Amino acid sequence: MKRIDFENDTVTRNIVNAAFPLLVAQIMSLLYNVVDRIYIARIPSVGTYALGAIGLCFPLIVIINAFSNLFGSGGAPLFSIGRGEKDSNKANLVMNTSFTMLIVCSIVLMIVLYPLLKPILTLFGTSSSAMK
Repeated sequence: MKRIDFENDTVTRNIVNAAFPLLVAQIMSLLYNVVDRIYIARIPSVGTYALGAIGLCFPLIVIINAFSNLFGSGGAPLFSIGRGEKDSNKANLVMNTSFTMLIVCSIVLMIVLYPLLKPILTLFGTSSSAMK
């Protein structure tokens, strides 16, 4: 794997070198989702309903991913700093705290959002026949 030298190269070159693999990964993820939707739409007798359900659930998935990124994106750099300082206790504490906060946040989201499921889906435009 190619290493990016953030100390010696130009800022523009470092940004491009770091962004290109991320761009490729996002395009691959997008293609995966497109192909997945094509196969789901072709399921006999329920493909249209399944595709509609995916479209309705997508905003909820984005919200859940945002909360998981909250702790993952905050904890990963702090964990790396602790590892770089050779402070295993600090690194372990950060990792354990991030994991615990992720679990607690998921439980709280489940408790808060589950009773609001029908109003949220109605807000997203779900018909009453699709909620059955």
